[in-house]
Amino acid sequence: MFHPNWSAKLEYLHHGFGGATYGAGALGATNAAGVNNFRNAVTTSTHFSGHIVRVGLNYHFNWAASAPVVAKY
Repeated sequence: MFHPNWSAKLEYLHHGFGGATYGAGALGATNAAGVNNFRNAVTTSTHFSGHIVRVGLNYHFNWAASAPVVAKY
């Protein structure tokens, strides 16, 4: 708290869920004799992670100074 009823907060979160690699298999073409003219293997990879920063300013009410609320049935 930096003032009687005020406080501040700062929060940092890092999340990492690893990575994954995906392959589309081998692509190619053959000629009439059945010989591969070319081959190409397509793959892609990704990494799942992120960063979150939160900043907050809080006001604290002085509820103890007032009388409590009592329900009447």
